[in-house]
Amino acid sequence: MKIPLIFLALAVGMISSPSCNAHDDDLSNKVVEWVKEGKVLPFDTIMQRYESRLNGRLLDLEVEQKHGKIIYELEILRDDGIVYEIKIDAKTGEWLKEKVD
Repeated sequence: MKIPLIFLALAVGMISSPSCNAHDDDLSNKVVEWVKEGKVLPFDTIMQRYESRLNGRLLDLEVEQKHGKIIYELEILRDDGIVYEIKIDAKTGEWLKEKVD
């Protein structure tokens, strides 16, 4: 399951895109609840933890549920002009994967 996002409210967790359908809004609300319940780390915590590795422009952020894990999937445009896809465990903050997109 993926939740497309356009903008994050760092203190709360996230705000869904106004163009998302009702299903996506429900999923986005679920992620906000997970942040409030402590099931996942707020995105600002992830950004602070990996500040030097997440430098560049955030193009996209999705939240996935795979194999019982909740994963932040980011697309970052770095200064070298290359877009990187990065996956981070939303519960533990563990850096899982990085690849050129």
